[in-house]
Amino acid sequence: MTMTKPVTVKTLLSIIPAEVLTDKADAEIKGCYIADLLSDVLARAEPGVLWVTIQTHRNVVSVAAMKDVPVVLITCGRRPDPQIIMEAQEEGIVLLATPLSTYEAAGKLWEAGLR
Repeated sequence: MTMTKPVTVKTLLSIIPAEVLTDKADAEIKGCYIADLLSDVLARAEPGVLWVTIQTHRNVVSVAAMKDVPVVLITCGRRPDPQIIMEAQEEGIVLLATPLSTYEAAGKLWEAGLR
């Protein structure tokens, strides 16, 4: 689902307590997609959305790049390895990590109007 007005990472960080893991943090998002199954993201996520997941492996960056997903929010206090963070930076993808569960993050995003 998408919003009518894009949201910046700065605005997102006022909604969700998260750490920016990559150097780049100026992307805009126009919606949200929550899934841990990579094939589901490949099949259904729209370009420009925030992807919320617990996954932290290399394929997250590959899928985000293929689908033009500018920001990935990793939940449940998980953090990718430094090599994965570097790969995301090279692809221009913003990685965020939050201690919130996926359920809590989804609720906050919904309340803020991000669909």
